[in-house]
Amino acid sequence: MTSFWFRGMIRDKARFLFPFTVVTIGVALVVCLVGFMEGVFMGMIDMTANLDSGHLRLVNQSFYDEEHLRPLDRALANQRETRDWLIKHSDPEVDWAPRIRWGAILDVPDEQGETRSQTPVVGMAMDLITPASKEIQRLRLKSSLVEGSLPEGPNEMLMGFQLAEVLDVSVGQPITLIGQSFDGGLVADNYQVVGLVRFGVTAMDKKMVLIDLVSAQNTFYMEDMVTDWLGYFPSSASFDRYEKIKGNMKAVLADWIPPKDWVKDDSPIVLSIRDQQNIGAIMDKFRVIKGFVVGIFTFLMVLVLWNAGILSGIHRYGEMGLRLAFGEPHWKLILTLAMEGLWIGILGSMVGSLLGGSFAWYLQEVGLNMGDSFAQSGLMINDIVRARVTLGGFIQGVVPGIFASVAGTLVASMAIFKRSEANLFRELEAG
Repeated sequence: MTSFWFRGMIRDKARFLFPFTVVTIGVALVVCLVGFMEGVFMGMIDMTANLDSGHLRLVNQSFYDEEHLRPLDRALANQRETRDWLIKHSDPEVDWAPRIRWGAILDVPDEQGETRSQTPVVGMAMDLITPASKEIQRLRLKSSLVEGSLPEGPNEMLMGFQLAEVLDVSVGQPITLIGQSFDGGLVADNYQVVGLVRFGVTAMDKKMVLIDLVSAQNTFYMEDMVTDWLGYFPSSASFDRYEKIKGNMKAVLADWIPPKDWVKDDSPIVLSIRDQQNIGAIMDKFRVIKGFVVGIFTFLMVLVLWNAGILSGIHRYGEMGLRLAFGEPHWKLILTLAMEGLWIGILGSMVGSLLGGSFAWYLQEVGLNMGDSFAQSGLMINDIVRARVTLGGFIQGVVPGIFASVAGTLVASMAIFKRSEANLFRELEAG
C-alpha cells in the first residue's frame, strides 16, 4: 500500500513536481550561501590567527595597550621559562610560537650607497630558520613565494611583493632597517631581501616584511625576549574550546611567579582571538546574519509551499471530499498529507544538498578572486575567497527544507477541518 501511494505521489505532477522543485532550489541556495559565508568568515579568522593574533595570545598588558606604537621595551623576557609555563597550563594540542612585532624605517640605497627611498614598515619576527618550526607551514610561505627563497641565515628578509614594487626592490638587494632598540636607543642594521611574498592580503602585501626571530633580537637588542606568544589549535577545535582554555589559563595566571628577568611592572594577560581586533563582535554579527538568511529562505519556502498546497488541494478537491465521505477522519487525512510533505521535503533536500554542496565544493577548491574589492578595505581577508563545505552547512539547509515542506502542507491542509460531511455528497454531485 505504501509503495502504491508513493508511486502515485511521484507520478502526480500537481502533488510532487512543483513542491519538489521549490524545496530543491531553496535547500541548494541555503547550502551554497551558508558554505560561502562560512568560507569567507573562517578564512578571515584563519588568516588573522596565522598572521597576527593566534587563537590564544600571551602578551604584556602595557604592550597591548600601546600596541600601535610597537613599544619593544614592554616585551617579555626569558623565553624558555615562559614557554614551559604555557605548555604546562594550557593544553597539549596548543602549539605556542614566539613572535616580535616591530616597526621601523626601511632605507633602500642606490648604487653609490646613498639613500634612494625610505618608507615606514610594520614587521613580524618569527622562527623562520629552525627546521622544527611550523611558522613557514602555518603562513604557507613556500607556496606564497613570488620570487627568491626563504631565509636560511641571519639578517635575511622576506618582503611583500607590492611593497617591493613600490620601492623598486629586487631579490638579493641590501636594505637598512632604522628603528628603536629595546632600551630606547636608535639602531640601524643591514638586511638582504631574499624573497618576495604574496601574502594574499592586499594590506599586508603593501607594507609587511618578515625576518627571523633571532635576527630581530640581535637588531633590536632583545636577547631572549619576545613581544608575543601565540597559541594555535588544530583546525577541528571550536571557538568554545579557545574560550575554555583561556579561562583556565587566566585562573592560574594570578598565581604565576614571573621569571626573575621580568620587569616588576610586567603584567601578562591571556587573550583569545575573540578579544582582538573586534573579532568577537564580528562573530556575533555573523551568526545573526547567517540565522537571518536561513530564516528568510525558510519563510519563503513555507510561503510558496503553502500556496502550492492550496493549489494542490483545489486540484484534489474531489479526492478529499470522497475520502471524508467514506468516513476517513480529518486527522488521518491531514497525517497522510503531512507524510507526503515529509517525503517531498526529504527528496528535495537530498537533491538540493547535492546541487548546493557541489557548487560550494567548487568554490572551496577553485575560489573567487575578490582582490580588487578588498584592495582598499584593509581587511585581513585572502584575495581568493573560498567557500567551506561543512556538515553544519548541510544541516542548516536540510532541516529548514524538510520543515518548510511539512509546514507548508499542514498550513494548506487546515481547510480540511472546515469541510462539512453534510455537504460532501452535494459537492460531489455538483462536481
